[in-house]
Amino acid sequence: MLARDPAVLARATCAAVVILFAALCVAVALLPAVPIDETRYLTVAWEMRATGNWSLPTLNFEPYSHKPPLLFWLINTSWSIFGLAVWPARLIGALSMAAVLVLTHMLEKRLLPRSAAGPAASALMLLALPLFVALGFSIMFDMLLTATVTGAMLALWIAGRTGSRRAFVGYAICVGLGLLAKGPVALLFTLPAALLGPVWIDATQKRGWTWRIALSVSFGVAIALAWALRAAYLGGPEFAEMLFWKQSAGRITSSFAHARPIWFYLPIILMLLTPILLWRPALSSLRNVLGEASPARNFLLAWAAPAFIGLSLVSGKQLHYLIPLLPAVALLAALGLERIELRKSDRIAPLAFAGFILIALSILSVTGLRGISDDTMVTAISLSLSFPPLLLAGALALAAIAIVGPSLRRSLIGLVLANLVVLTSLATQSRAPLTQLFDLAPVADIIAQSRDRPIAMTQESRGEFGFLARLTRPPEYVPPPQLACWILAHPDGLAIVRERDNAQPRSDLWPDVANVLLVKKYRTDGLITVVEARRPLPDIPAIAQSCATRRTR
Repeated sequence: MLARDPAVLARATCAAVVILFAALCVAVALLPAVPIDETRYLTVAWEMRATGNWSLPTLNFEPYSHKPPLLFWLINTSWSIFGLAVWPARLIGALSMAAVLVLTHMLEKRLLPRSAAGPAASALMLLALPLFVALGFSIMFDMLLTATVTGAMLALWIAGRTGSRRAFVGYAICVGLGLLAKGPVALLFTLPAALLGPVWIDATQKRGWTWRIALSVSFGVAIALAWALRAAYLGGPEFAEMLFWKQSAGRITSSFAHARPIWFYLPIILMLLTPILLWRPALSSLRNVLGEASPARNFLLAWAAPAFIGLSLVSGKQLHYLIPLLPAVALLAALGLERIELRKSDRIAPLAFAGFILIALSILSVTGLRGISDDTMVTAISLSLSFPPLLLAGALALAAIAIVGPSLRRSLIGLVLANLVVLTSLATQSRAPLTQLFDLAPVADIIAQSRDRPIAMTQESRGEFGFLARLTRPPEYVPPPQLACWILAHPDGLAIVRERDNAQPRSDLWPDVANVLLVKKYRTDGLITVVEARRPLPDIPAIAQSCATRRTR
């Protein structure tokens, strides 16, 4: 029946995409918050809520200058609707990804009103990218930034072709939201295309283009400054210096984190665009479009190329920093699809890639990545993979690629279905190892029951427990050699001991003065131990004398 009626097949495949995307959302929603990034950002959002200070982000109740507030505001909005939990925070990423897909589709309709690949070719390409979809569900800033950048580019294209005042206002608002989403880097993605307007705007719009763009960008910057100046006033001079200088210019010249060589993004962009770059129609389309000048091509290159060069020159680099460029690449590939004819052999490369992934995941389910990767999360997930579910997911992915064609649009939907099937399987299977090795909720539950007591940590707190334990004051940092003395001085206190490369708790840190409440394996190389003072505390003269000597010093 599906073969005889293409309309039924189209509806069935679209329904399958929606169902699989919903299943993936549910699978990801059940995952715990992963330290350190996700737990840190949840804690910043929680401290905003706990203190009622919506202007000044804090971490451990100290001013936090690393990121602007838009994500934290949206998380709190989601919490107000759905309650305090991890999954409402993840919802922000999923909604941002949906916004990116919709805005990319809207821009495609304006860049290419009649496409042989059918509607939403560029959005389908994005959904076929495993890393794009996977990173979209994390509690991070990049997908939110991508939504604001894509919105700004849509408004900018309309402004450049029609001169609409509303479009200039929309561009300004999106620029301002981008600055509130991730800071000055938003200008790297939104400003070059505007400055290069003469190579793509309509000839009737060239007069006055520069001052209209200057006015729009100024308005967008003013939106961000309305928050930044208030935050700088509340945070003090040191916070203001970090906010306006070290977190922007300081990262460019000498990154204090994630320093990488200038060529770092060259292999990364290829990895991000897999498997679309293995699909001949997309690759041929890109080659054709890049060789033929047009306003649409020039606009998309002005969006992607300067930003890619700028990110490569910046000292600090991370894989997810490139996400705002992916809509531009997908749109470039969609531009030339109208001149591409699908061949029967075009399924071979995606089928081969899906088969390779199935084989690789099956091998990892047996051997893991020990000795190959030092990422404990990736290693833990690889070791948890079960072959039967992988075999089923692989078979479904191969079937989707092989059966859904033969049109360009249906081939794209087949790639999307294959991607969603595999990601849903991986998200489902990764829940157990992530919970075992990264879920800090059991530790946080004990802390939450004792939040009114003195709390110490033998490692500097990076917000691991602030949200999970609903803390209203930061834990006290106590170096491991001083732990026993701290316990003697705080007989009603609670201590969290983080140990690396240990299979057993280091009881020598609290000799005979504390009881162990919980031992939790953390990552693949350490433990978290929760201890409290014995009651009554034993009289140990040697320890008391040692503590007295340290206080005297």
